[in-house]
Amino acid sequence: MHGGDVYRNKVHTDFSVNVNPLGIPEQVREALTDAVSRVQTYPDVKCEELRGKLAKQYGLGTENVLCGNGASELISAVCSWKKPKKALLLAPGFSGYARALRAQGCRITHFYLRKDEEFALSEGMTDKLLDAIKSGAYDLFFLANPANPTGKLTELETMRMLAKTCKEAGTVLVVDECFMELTAEPENYSMTKDVSEYGNVLVLRAFTKTFAIPGIRLGYLLCGDKEIAGKIAMQLPEWNVSVLAQAAGMASMEQEGYLSASKVFVKTQRDYLEKGLRNLGAKVIQSDANFILFLWKDEALYGQLLERGFLIRDCSDYEGLGKGYYRIAVKNRMENEMLLQAMEAILENQKKDTRQRDKRE
Repeated sequence: MHGGDVYRNKVHTDFSVNVNPLGIPEQVREALTDAVSRVQTYPDVKCEELRGKLAKQYGLGTENVLCGNGASELISAVCSWKKPKKALLLAPGFSGYARALRAQGCRITHFYLRKDEEFALSEGMTDKLLDAIKSGAYDLFFLANPANPTGKLTELETMRMLAKTCKEAGTVLVVDECFMELTAEPENYSMTKDVSEYGNVLVLRAFTKTFAIPGIRLGYLLCGDKEIAGKIAMQLPEWNVSVLAQAAGMASMEQEGYLSASKVFVKTQRDYLEKGLRNLGAKVIQSDANFILFLWKDEALYGQLLERGFLIRDCSDYEGLGKGYYRIAVKNRMENEMLLQAMEAILENQKKDTRQRDKRE
């Protein structure tokens, strides 16, 4: 199950999808409008201009960069290339990895993070994870940084230890950084500068969440080994990145001011939401990203909020979680206030019902 299903639900505010709360940048909107006049032509099958610009930004060759119809297409392409027999996933974690792996008939091992450590990769858990990699003979290991659904960042030193251990074990490490650019200090956590050193490391990113264009579908993959990149590219369909998506990507890469403002905005509103949730009695998993995981005492919260027009992500289907866990996006102050007020109203109604029941008894 994914968030964002506004097509089968009556929703006025969607908290289930973690896109940039500042919304689509005006320059990107203009680029999309201009690109409409070019949709009668096929897109560049090589996506050469956008790949070249990304390669320059990350100090790589164009052949080391792949673009896809969203990050999900690239995840599937990696699995199709590797045809893994065994793969390792953290739990809780994004379900899209398991879906792509199972499509290849892959056997999945879950490494369960601890609830009492807020599902973080603590030093002790990292040591156990390193041992698991050494002994598991895994073909692929997907790891999101920041993690989904917790929003927690993993230190760069830890990521490098994992990359080194995976290399020694013959495991390809796919680092999903789709939410990295909306964290406060992405340059201090990202593996993008390490892909040339570790030929077994693939870094996945997406314009989708960062620039609030999920309907456009645009992701990219960085790979230090151009031969591997070429083999993954063979798994992608031709013309997979549309004229609109390529135009949006080019314009997005000029939005440095927008990204700086986004980081500040996200942190301010995340702090506000986390405080509000705690005041309402939720167990909040402290996040570094633009979304928040929390535990709510009432397992009916998803339906109760949907009745009020709010769509949130029910995380009970995440491996390693269970009923009562929910994830919400960080949105603007007015929307965040509306959500907290709706949750407060739900609690008040429950108290009222309890008082009435007590009177009857």
